[in-house]
Amino acid sequence: MKLYGTALVASTILLILFPSPGHCLSSLEASDVANTAQRIFRTTTAALQAPPTPLSITTTTEQILEIGDNDDFESRFTSFVLRRARSSQLNRLLRDDKETYITTATFLSSKIPRSELPNVQDIPHPQSEDIPVVFSADETDYLGRQLVPDCTVPDYQAGENVFEAILLEITRNIYAGQTGMKRNKISGIKGLIEEMQRYMLSEEGADPLKQQEVLLQTLFGLMTPVLPPFYRIFMGWKVPSKEANDPEWLINLGQRLGLEEGKSYGPAFYAPLLTSIVAPYVFGFLVGPARINLRSDGEFGGLVVNKCKFLQESGCKGMCLHSCKLPAQELFEGLGLPLRVSPNFDSQECQWSFGEAAPPVEEDSTWPQGCLNGCGTRKAVAEMRNSGVKSGELANCY
Repeated sequence: MKLYGTALVASTILLILFPSPGHCLSSLEASDVANTAQRIFRTTTAALQAPPTPLSITTTTEQILEIGDNDDFESRFTSFVLRRARSSQLNRLLRDDKETYITTATFLSSKIPRSELPNVQDIPHPQSEDIPVVFSADETDYLGRQLVPDCTVPDYQAGENVFEAILLEITRNIYAGQTGMKRNKISGIKGLIEEMQRYMLSEEGADPLKQQEVLLQTLFGLMTPVLPPFYRIFMGWKVPSKEANDPEWLINLGQRLGLEEGKSYGPAFYAPLLTSIVAPYVFGFLVGPARINLRSDGEFGGLVVNKCKFLQESGCKGMCLHSCKLPAQELFEGLGLPLRVSPNFDSQECQWSFGEAAPPVEEDSTWPQGCLNGCGTRKAVAEMRNSGVKSGELANCY
């Protein structure tokens, strides 16, 4: 509040004293400037002091919409402050009452840009087509469960720049080394997904634990032996240990300092936020563009993938679960920082919440049951089951 008040006073002084070079204000002009300053102050102060309620958020939103695209100083400055005020109101409401936040954000989803919502979990995507999905009686997955409707948000053009293409090549080489599967000639993320699908449908890869393990080792390979130990120390506040395969000299250093080997003192208070800032640059080549937001509990440490290209191109819940969500959660858990990955199959957005513990998938109410309607591997998995492969050795979508 003090910051905005200072900005208002400074702006008013500049308007009064320096409207244009070499020009002094007449009494009429000075009166107009004073009235403008008063209007700005009244409007913005009311919004900044408003409680985080659905009514105040709706009121602030209507004020922003009323300003529209007006480009004069009063409109631009007022709109800027009102947007900051609305952001604060939404943030506080998310922390105080998540259900009311979801209801409010859903009601205003067509009026508030999605990028200005602090968290978009459970908020319908404005581009999602509101079309009822009807399945015939025989359209069920291999366990007889109702299918999950496909994403109706337009596809993101999942291209790669030169740097991302290089990282994908490295990733595919590491993955091929872990699985023993032959590389295909398809370029980019589509080539990687085809290789993952082949492994998932292989005798060895049908085991979900195998899928998770090879992906986890692939991620460790990308991080190189250098990064994990230092992340555990500076982010996870974990003492180096043999169990974590930390370098011997780091383990010895911890012992000389009198620290218990492997003990965790963290995660560090700054770890969720800092990781959410860095993560889009580290894993963006696999999932696509992402932006920082708040976790579902309203705390720092969140990021949302705008439209996951891995999920978009695979169209498979099983691959999402066993070749992304669970390995990523296990990776960061081992590094000392809990992570919850929450994909939205309707919009193909994906919320990553660093510092938030993930429940078991079978107990996660946000994870839908059944296969995706358009899953390209559903029939192949069903055939594997019918061929006599034990159900416990096949990957489930839950």
